[in-house]
Amino acid sequence: MKLIRISALWCTSCLKMFPYWQKIKETYKDYEYVEYDYDFDDEVSSFNVGNILPVIIIMKDNEEIGRIIGEKSLEEIINKIEDVNK
Repeated sequence: MKLIRISALWCTSCLKMFPYWQKIKETYKDYEYVEYDYDFDDEVSSFNVGNILPVIIIMKDNEEIGRIIGEKSLEEIINKIEDVNK
């Protein structure tokens, strides 16, 4: 599994959720993690990201199987990861 996080330096929700991202990385150690900056990384355009950040994309076998958009609680993020893992 791979988790892709797209955020921006100016995004207050991204900053608020950063500690959640760290906890996710500690909890799901077997996952691959990729982080992109909305303003600076060209790869972002390939993910069809709108204007609501952050975006966390859950990938399995190079296919998107889930997406989390906007400010969410740690519990909501974990629930979504667990839901797509079933």
